[in-house]
Amino acid sequence: MNFFPQPCPALPQSPKLRAKQGHAKSTTFAKSATQNTKLHSHFRTLRSSARFTETEQSRAAFSLTEVVIAMGVAAVAFTSIIALFPLGLNMSKESYEATQAALIAQTIIGDLSDAGSSQQGGKLIQIKGSNAINANNYTNIPITVKQNNNSAADRYIYLAYDQQIRTDSSNSPIMLRPSASFVSLNGPADPNWFTSGTNGPILLVKVSIKHSFLYGGPAGTNASANPQRVDVTIESPASAPATNRVQYVFTGIIHQT
Repeated sequence: MNFFPQPCPALPQSPKLRAKQGHAKSTTFAKSATQNTKLHSHFRTLRSSARFTETEQSRAAFSLTEVVIAMGVAAVAFTSIIALFPLGLNMSKESYEATQAALIAQTIIGDLSDAGSSQQGGKLIQIKGSNAINANNYTNIPITVKQNNNSAADRYIYLAYDQQIRTDSSNSPIMLRPSASFVSLNGPADPNWFTSGTNGPILLVKVSIKHSFLYGGPAGTNASANPQRVDVTIESPASAPATNRVQYVFTGIIHQT
């Protein structure tokens, strides 16, 4: 009995067959190498795209330093803008007061210049808010004063103006009208509320009436033709002491008759 298996055939020894087998192996290896090269190239392309996208995103965003600098610039700008609001309010308030001061001075000098308001050698000046023609709303300021040794007494009128509502108007507008007064016929005599300030009024007014030229007659007589110099000083704010107020000064000339 033959207990041995059949012998395995040996590898072909033909050069052509071995060449064919080697060519097949080379072709398979070349294909694998080509595929690997393509994969590596594809991965490199993906990595390059990822790095490019990351670079573009980093360029499009703001860094923390840039954000902090921008916030600092914005804070400085907003602080400057906010600081202008009080300045604008103060300028508006000053403009309003200057306009009202000019109107008040014009009204006072107009009353003193009005020949029709002469009463017992003097002029009427409004001391209360009501415009009614009533003796309680006006006071008489002597104009023809007696001279002694070529001198004459200066007359001073002190007024406090506050905001009042017009009751004769449908929409009740606010206006400035005198609410307090003091008259001195012998030179300046500032009342305490004028010197130290008072709450409530908006403007304080000092009116001085002085003889400008003493040519109307000898000493001891009434100089009926002497012109009178009127100085109207309007001060604000009324609640502040006299040394801390803004002054608006207006000057005019009136005649005694």
